[in-house]
Amino acid sequence: MALATAPFHLMTKPAGPACNLDCSYCFYIKKAGLFPAGSRCRMDDATLEVFVRDYIAAQATPEITFAWQGGEPTLPGVEYYRRAVELQQRYAGGKRIHNALQTNGTLLNDAWGQFLRENRFLVGVSLDGPRELHDRHRRDRRGDSCYDDVNPRHRSAQKTSRGV
Repeated sequence: MALATAPFHLMTKPAGPACNLDCSYCFYIKKAGLFPAGSRCRMDDATLEVFVRDYIAAQATPEITFAWQGGEPTLPGVEYYRRAVELQQRYAGGKRIHNALQTNGTLLNDAWGQFLRENRFLVGVSLDGPRELHDRHRRDRRGDSCYDDVNPRHRSAQKTSRGV
């Protein structure tokens, strides 16, 4: 594989357009129609390995950042990302690897938090402002508010009140 002549950056969408929210403004969720009917739209393990290996090999820089986005990139689960980090370590070849994850935050839990901290992921959580603004166009698949699931200040109180 030839090295790129200049550094480059890709946004990786391991769950494709799949998302657990139904934001009225989202253009990407409509891309599900490009996939075969019934498709999970998930990057399988074989493709993940080829992607990680080739993305690292093509970079002529000593540091490489993987940017994980979506749809909702946490849908494949934390084990999927454990595998991605293992592959990054296998193919790093002395290069320093960084990871960034942009998420709606609704699926984050203690296991995710521990994994993300241990592997030094940069994490961005999308929140559309105060509840009244957020809930105007950002709903879950049932049409219900997801504000408390997304907002870290409300999550701990919500989990306690629900007994989760």
